[in-house]
Amino acid sequence: MKEVRVSPARFRAMAEAELAAIPDELRALLVNVTIEVRNEPGAEAEGMDEEDDLLGLYCGPEREDFLSGAAHGQLPAKVYLYQWNLEDSVESLEELQKEIRLTLRHELAHHFGFDDEELERVWPEGA
Repeated sequence: MKEVRVSPARFRAMAEAELAAIPDELRALLVNVTIEVRNEPGAEAEGMDEEDDLLGLYCGPEREDFLSGAAHGQLPAKVYLYQWNLEDSVESLEELQKEIRLTLRHELAHHFGFDDEELERVWPEGA
């Protein structure tokens, strides 16, 4: 497999481009979510199956909880993107861009309340 590596700044720019490409109507529905790029999974992913292969992770309440007040006073939810794992999963820059897109959208779907099984059923490409 060909190794794909980009600078942290370029990776962030690629992730920001994918966030900006999400339709305005959906982006406007995001409530109290931040996106963080990390080299690899850290304490937030401890104990998860296949942590070494994890491309992204959603941590925090779902959108409905933020809107209902159940998350009152909580820190923002976070979408983590793991640069080294994403780079290791692809063979070209084009594939990296696509994998960032799919991973970001997959994690944001968790914000809207979808679990992995539902995502696999309704959106196999992004599950």
